[in-house]
Amino acid sequence: MASDITLAVGDGAPESAEVSPGTDPRPPDSVSPGTDPLTAIAIQTLSQAVEMLREDVEHERDRADQAERRTDELLHELADARTAAMITGCEAAALRTQLALRPRDARGGEGGSGDRGDE
Repeated sequence: MASDITLAVGDGAPESAEVSPGTDPRPPDSVSPGTDPLTAIAIQTLSQAVEMLREDVEHERDRADQAERRTDELLHELADARTAAMITGCEAAALRTQLALRPRDARGGEGGSGDRGDE
């Protein structure tokens, strides 16, 4: 993470500048040969920080893409569920209509299993 970057500096004298572990002591290509060593270290540290931030941004973009794909999947599942619910509701209405149109005798007559008791 970008917060892990440290710059170790001795007593402030150019000769005493120390490089933190994992840091390349050579100045980056963008630093001219006569540049102060502390400036070179600072530039390199900032370059590393920028690179780490780029990696963090790429990681977060990947996560955002994954979340967007999951959201799309869930929206499709919701649409399918709503369609199924509408179809089921229509089928139930059709069955109620068929039952209402049947002659009373075909429904089981008085007290039969088909009598709903709402008459």
